[in-house]
Amino acid sequence: MILNQLRLRHMTDFAPIFKAINEKRLPTNFHDLFGPIWDSTLSRFNTQESYTLDFKETIPGNFSDAYGAGIVRLALGFHNSYGGLIVFGVKDRSQGIVGVNEIFDIEVFNRLLSDISNANVQCLTKTIEAPTQPKLQIAVLLVPKRGVARPVSLTRDLGKYKAGTCWVRDRHEVLVASDQHLPMLYSMRSRPPDQVSDVPAHPVHKSLPPSPATLHHFVSRGNLMDALWRWFVLGDQPRLYLDGPGGSGKSTLAFEFARTLSEMGSDVTSKQGDRLDYVVYISGKETEYNTQAGKEQAFVLRQFGSAAEQFAQILYHSGFLSEADVASPSDDKLDQLLTELFDNFSGLIVVDDIDALTRRKVDTGEEQLLIKAVQASKRTRILYTLRQPPSYAKKSAVSVPGLDSATELPKFIETCCDQFGAQLPAGKYVADIAETTNRLPLLIETIIWSRKFSGDYAEAIRAFKERGGDGARRYLYQREYDRLQESKSRQLLAGVGLLGEPASFTTLSSLFQFTRDQLIDAISESSVVFLVAGENDRGETLYQLSAPCVPFIEEVSKGLAHYETLKRKVEHLKSIDVRMSPHEGAIFVTVERMIRKRDFVSIANMCESIPAGDFALENPRIRAILGRAYSALGPDYREKAKQCFRHAEGLKYIDVFMLRSWFHLEITSGYGLDEAERLCRLVIDDDQMSQRYKSEFWSKLGSVYFQRSFAFISLNPERAFALVRDSIKAYLEAIWIARTLQMSPAEPIEWMRKPIGHMVTWVGEDFEQLFLLLEQLSELKHDVDAEGIEVFLEFFLRSPAPKQKRQRDRLKALCSRSINRIGRNKRPLTANKGFERVVQTLEALQGKLEELN
Repeated sequence: MILNQLRLRHMTDFAPIFKAINEKRLPTNFHDLFGPIWDSTLSRFNTQESYTLDFKETIPGNFSDAYGAGIVRLALGFHNSYGGLIVFGVKDRSQGIVGVNEIFDIEVFNRLLSDISNANVQCLTKTIEAPTQPKLQIAVLLVPKRGVARPVSLTRDLGKYKAGTCWVRDRHEVLVASDQHLPMLYSMRSRPPDQVSDVPAHPVHKSLPPSPATLHHFVSRGNLMDALWRWFVLGDQPRLYLDGPGGSGKSTLAFEFARTLSEMGSDVTSKQGDRLDYVVYISGKETEYNTQAGKEQAFVLRQFGSAAEQFAQILYHSGFLSEADVASPSDDKLDQLLTELFDNFSGLIVVDDIDALTRRKVDTGEEQLLIKAVQASKRTRILYTLRQPPSYAKKSAVSVPGLDSATELPKFIETCCDQFGAQLPAGKYVADIAETTNRLPLLIETIIWSRKFSGDYAEAIRAFKERGGDGARRYLYQREYDRLQESKSRQLLAGVGLLGEPASFTTLSSLFQFTRDQLIDAISESSVVFLVAGENDRGETLYQLSAPCVPFIEEVSKGLAHYETLKRKVEHLKSIDVRMSPHEGAIFVTVERMIRKRDFVSIANMCESIPAGDFALENPRIRAILGRAYSALGPDYREKAKQCFRHAEGLKYIDVFMLRSWFHLEITSGYGLDEAERLCRLVIDDDQMSQRYKSEFWSKLGSVYFQRSFAFISLNPERAFALVRDSIKAYLEAIWIARTLQMSPAEPIEWMRKPIGHMVTWVGEDFEQLFLLLEQLSELKHDVDAEGIEVFLEFFLRSPAPKQKRQRDRLKALCSRSINRIGRNKRPLTANKGFERVVQTLEALQGKLEELN
């Protein structure tokens, strides 16, 4: 009673101030604005600073120093909250007037507010004469209240205040907005708390079950809660989905939002002006995990198992169906009553665990409710929780991840310890808990509860990783695992688990021999719950199991049909020197002897007689030899050969004899040039390969480029010329390496004659293509082989000299350009004998052309 009397008196005293803020108008007479709070006897204000009033002694000279930035901060705090008046010329401790002599520069101030924030704030100012002796003037700055819009925050740094900061006015203070201020920030802020009676003007009907959370005290999820408020008040989407793995806190978050909204709902209005009439929370959850009992149990508060039951519960809890009518209403009646509810009342409906229906392939009723909400006269918002992101409504989904490490995790752990009576973990154990649980609230609760019965946190974490967390893991992961395709996604998880380290897409593709699309689908299906992705130093995406699900995947994978075969394959992948069993060793020795005798048919027959599932067929050495045998048996065995080669490569086994056979298979097929080029690069880029083999595969790469050029010579000559140049450069690289190894380069020199001859023929009078080759060669880090480049120069000089003087001048200019570029790239030229020979040839050619002119 006394509190209400004080509030009524405060409301009366501040009525003129509140009227000025609402009307965005300042009276010119002092008493019209401050009469009720002015003590004429003592010549001072008789009230303290409040939600809507602040006293400042002086007007800031500029807004870039600390004092001026503080005034900006105060104004944005007022604007975000209830609006307010800043009175300059008053001592804030004594409330006595000292007066001001200067004018507040409102234009500069308003422009600054717009420049540094995400809103166009238009403040008002007026200089008013105070009833003091002698007469003094005060400057009053009116900061308007923000309408139904996003809270205002800094868009750039202002002094010591950082971009992104959002302020509110709380009593006499300006505070950085936190989670507890969200209901106020997204409400209409009709009146400050010190001017509001206990009875809301617009009561909100609510029907909420007990909180689904284990913890009695809710640890707020700031950004997520902000997203919910922003959607409900400002958003255009009638429905929103909270998705995330089991145990991430979706249901608790949705419940706390519904509870807070129902308490603040009397002052919440949408952009369209709709007031909140009701809040309903219903759940389709089938089971829950009891942290303290350590087991999954039936969820006793489950309310629906079909769309019809869901609609009936919504109508019952909103007061449109009696308890007697809930059992068996007709579909027509449900549809009629939903239309009536949505047309006459604005509300929030929370449907928890909607995918309980999806899992059983039962109609969820989502589309029917969406249509009702869109067509209704009033504004209804529907919030769903589910584990998998809704592929049909991605723009209407908010993911609920694990707790934020910096802000939410420490508070959550502290809350758990307080409630469970457990000791707080030391810093190093906090990091271990975060890694072990992926910061999922349910798993954190499980570890902290088990700490009560463990010697320390190290023991509690170890027990959780082993058997102590099995119940929680089954609750979190079994449902999602059952949804996966056994033939692909489950194999993928088993393989990644066996690898025990991050794996690239290429590694996974090689290990499983899936097609690219199959592997992408398996990764996509597994990523939300089981797989996490990172990057290596080269920017390549790497995949591994999320830490909490590792024990679960290890256990369930053992039941897969081909688990032992996959395990053996991973062993080969992790170490190509893995010890062979006697059985594998015997087969390997036999096929190796046969391959030396070129007895390819016997190798194929022997290996095909080995039973399917025999570990010997997983051995990359055996498969490499079998692939060589198949490749030698002709085109009918091409696909079998490639399967063997890919299997061996996928297990990181690289054998030059295998690569030679594979290359020959691809280059002679007529459509394997891309694969042939990849194989060449595989050898060339491998630091473990000897230079001798690199020289060989540089030559092979030259033949690939040469063959490819024929497909472009008619359609795209520039592309054809580029390929021929690449071919000649590859051959010259092979020749250079061979020369440095004191090997005979006769074969690659002979092979290079073909692309050189075709290039000179194709060029005709387009001489620049020949000079481009010489200039590109000069960009190499080493010299060019003198004998090799001589072959090119011979063909080059055989071309007849142009008959027209204009063409001869063009040729001389090209000679000069190439001489200069080679000279710049190869300093000193005398240390590069091959290029010295090139320059001499070009200078001689220039001389002959000069004679012809």
